[in-house]
Amino acid sequence: MNKKFFLFSVIIVAIAAIPRSIELISGNYLFGFDQGLFFEAVKKIVVDKDLTLIGAEVGGKGGFFQGPGWYYFLSIPFAITKGNPYGAMVLMHVLGLLTVILSMVFVKKMYGSKESLAVGFLIAISPSIIEQSRFIWPPFPISLLTVFFLFFVFRVLQKKQYFFSLVTFTIGIMAHFEVAIAGTIFLQLLTLSPVFFIKRLVSIRSLIFSLISFLFTLSPLVIFDLRNNFLISKGLLRFASGSDTPHEITRVYVEHMFRNHLDVFKYNFMSAFHLGEALWLPLMAIMLYGIFAIIKDKKILWPKKAFVVYLAVSPVILFAIFMLYFWPMWTWWILELYIMYSFLFGITGMYLWKKLIWRLVILGVFIAFFTSFVNQSVGFYKHDLNDYGGTHKIKGKIDALDYIYQDAKGEKFGLSVFTPPIYTYAYDYLLWWHGERKYGYLPYNEKKGTFYLLIETDPQKSWSYKGWLETVIKTGKVIKTVELPSGFIIEKRMEENENI
Repeated sequence: MNKKFFLFSVIIVAIAAIPRSIELISGNYLFGFDQGLFFEAVKKIVVDKDLTLIGAEVGGKGGFFQGPGWYYFLSIPFAITKGNPYGAMVLMHVLGLLTVILSMVFVKKMYGSKESLAVGFLIAISPSIIEQSRFIWPPFPISLLTVFFLFFVFRVLQKKQYFFSLVTFTIGIMAHFEVAIAGTIFLQLLTLSPVFFIKRLVSIRSLIFSLISFLFTLSPLVIFDLRNNFLISKGLLRFASGSDTPHEITRVYVEHMFRNHLDVFKYNFMSAFHLGEALWLPLMAIMLYGIFAIIKDKKILWPKKAFVVYLAVSPVILFAIFMLYFWPMWTWWILELYIMYSFLFGITGMYLWKKLIWRLVILGVFIAFFTSFVNQSVGFYKHDLNDYGGTHKIKGKIDALDYIYQDAKGEKFGLSVFTPPIYTYAYDYLLWWHGERKYGYLPYNEKKGTFYLLIETDPQKSWSYKGWLETVIKTGKVIKTVELPSGFIIEKRMEENENI
């Protein structure tokens, strides 16, 4: 390996690690409703030996489930750290660095060293991709899977047909982390399938193997569907028939959805790069010029041209596919585009690099990116490194539980939790992992004897917990009320017939 290339690669990985390491250094990270749900599910798998065939239900309309892969994926750090959620933060950090490293490894094989370093640099400093290493969230591994997916697509364009099975296999794996991404990429692949056959990139045999590999990755969902009266199939049929549409599809409503989808795609593009809101038009112009220049260049082999075209048309095809979905869409349904844009700008930028005027333009853009990245990273360390996080991060929650246990002085007590999402998954899990292990006792749920109320106030409706006190709790004499620095409110109560 070229020593200079290796040195620059190490520097890029080090740059990538700086903003992605904040939660690892502080040990304080978001642990809310969703994270509690994930870890409760993983606990059932690892501790209770209750294996699952499905992941979380998604979409809110019934019949749509993620694959269970995210839960089994989290079970690895869970088992290693004995349930400590910090292990999952380490995993997310590792995934982020692997995304940078493997993007450079693959792009070097595909195009060369300059393109490799450019793509790695863009992924390393992308604000939206950095964010994915700082939260425990199932769609975020999609970025690493997209790097594999793009490499496999490139190999197919080189007429290496057996890689097509890996393309469909990767799409199937994506369904275990975000089913909307997997479904739309699969439809995109079907849209482009005539090209694969016309160019003889895929044979009937490789297509059959590819379908088998795709179905294999989804086998847990298929088994669940067969066991549960085709629940998933019925959900898919309802969606395909349009019976789940919110109301009558009028021209005005279609225009509204068009604007919603367009805003999401535009935001996705801008947030892939630093200064994206200011530079998105110049960035798009540079990429479009580079795409046309690459297509016209007769010295460039067809697979390299075709791959650039694939990257360029992917957002357009995906947008068209999402326009069949007559509901507002979410930004994490197109997370793969962050990687695609980084690939596209890195490849086209390095193609234009050979001309001095373009070299100055690209260098200026990269310097602007890096300057913004440095400023953002400094801001992260100034604010986030020592940010207590209130009721949202894990330290605030653990400190609240510690206060209650220590106030009880070893006596048994009850505990009820108010949280705006209603479901108390995060607290249930932390009581098991932290409370019971540290203090040897799990609180009971009844409002008898001495019991505590742990209240997480709603930032939007700070008074909403009072209705809970008046309708759900009702009983018990208030012994004391305290508000912790995190913002948690704790009430200690006792049954009326108990002596203080």
